[in-house]
Amino acid sequence: MTTNEDVRLFDTTAATQDSRGDDARSSQEQEERRILTAWKSMSSTLHRHSLCEDSAAPGPAQSFLAQQRQSTLTRRVLRLQPR
Repeated sequence: MTTNEDVRLFDTTAATQDSRGDDARSSQEQEERRILTAWKSMSSTLHRHSLCEDSAAPGPAQSFLAQQRQSTLTRRVLRLQPR
C-alpha cells in the first residue's frame, strides 16, 4: 500500500517534471525566436547588399539569355576578323 509520504513524493516529482517541461518549452521557443530573428536579419542584409551591387553595375541590366547572345556575337566577330 502507499502511504501519504509516497503520495506527496509522487506529487512533488510530477510537479518538478512539469516545471522542467515548461522550462524546456520556453527555452525552445526562445531559441526558435532567436533563429527567426537571425534569419530575417541575414536575409535583409543580403538583399541590401545585392541591391548595392546591382546599382553599381555599369550599363543596362541584362538577362542570362541576353548575356549569352552577346558573348556568342562577340566570338563570331572575333572569328571573322583577319589576323
